[in-house]
Amino acid sequence: MSRYSRVMLGVKIAFTYVGTVIGAGFASGQEILQFFTMYGKYSVFSILLAAFLFIWVGISVLKMGFESRSKSFRGTMKLVFGRLSPVVNAYMLLAITMVAAAMLAGAGALFEEYISLPFYIGVIITAFVVWAFVAFGLKGIFAINAWIIPVILLFNLFVFVYSLWMDDHAYEFMPIFDVTAFDVVKAAVSYVSFNIVLALGVLISSGSEVDDPRAFKIGGALGGFTLGAMLLMSNCSLMRYVPQVYEFEVPMLYLVYRMGPSFSVAFVAVMWGAILTTLVANVFSVVCAVNDIFKLPMPAALLMTIVACVALSFVGFSRIVAFVYPLLGIIGVIVISVMFFLAGKR
Repeated sequence: MSRYSRVMLGVKIAFTYVGTVIGAGFASGQEILQFFTMYGKYSVFSILLAAFLFIWVGISVLKMGFESRSKSFRGTMKLVFGRLSPVVNAYMLLAITMVAAAMLAGAGALFEEYISLPFYIGVIITAFVVWAFVAFGLKGIFAINAWIIPVILLFNLFVFVYSLWMDDHAYEFMPIFDVTAFDVVKAAVSYVSFNIVLALGVLISSGSEVDDPRAFKIGGALGGFTLGAMLLMSNCSLMRYVPQVYEFEVPMLYLVYRMGPSFSVAFVAVMWGAILTTLVANVFSVVCAVNDIFKLPMPAALLMTIVACVALSFVGFSRIVAFVYPLLGIIGVIVISVMFFLAGKR
């Protein structure tokens, strides 16, 4: 593999890694507000730790895929949980399907609230786009992220520049309560733990397709660094407008409203793009797991997954989140802990 090809593959993996993590919660600012911004100036240390974990765990998971040549998260769960892996795999399959359904529900709500189209139209359009890209496997996943992630990055950067230099809004980087070192560490570990579980399937599959280990190291390092940079920019932007942003269900909307009406349209497109990149990764993970566990052909597994996600999306975003997110975070903590243990043994 030439140096150019290696670097380009690493960049594709990095964009896919970033796209899997930055879903609707990230793009809206709600995740960043709840995990980091509330700690004021101390949130910077928490984000730096999260960036380090994203880099380290990302490279570790990609390496596992490279060494095992596994196409799904099944092998990783067996390594981490041993005899309990069938139970964990079953939960992971159900949970990631429901997270994908939650993303579809979020897309439907986005179309309904901001474009004035019926909820089900938004769900069907989004589901069709996801099906079209996942049908091409990893090439489709790489393609959609290569198109969308640079746009989201640019929007993120523009909001950061505006909030820092173009807006004369008075601000003070103060936490809303007394912050301890434990709070800083807990926020970083909790955030990375949940997100890395959802990224497992895509990262393992990506690692299995790599011939040169330097490519996945570039992908993991660049992806983790980019996530850290985006977290820092969004966090700094939100901190300038505390406490006003706490009054918004979508905190970033407060910033976008200050920037003018045209940016509101751009923000809706960015939100939908963030939903799409996470959704294609989740659906791809489920399809690969179904193919691996039940030996169902990929096209049939994809159709079954899309139909299940569309049906579950009508349950509602908030109900699904409340049901599956807490346990996924616990699984993520265990995965990260075992990886540290395995690294220590080596």
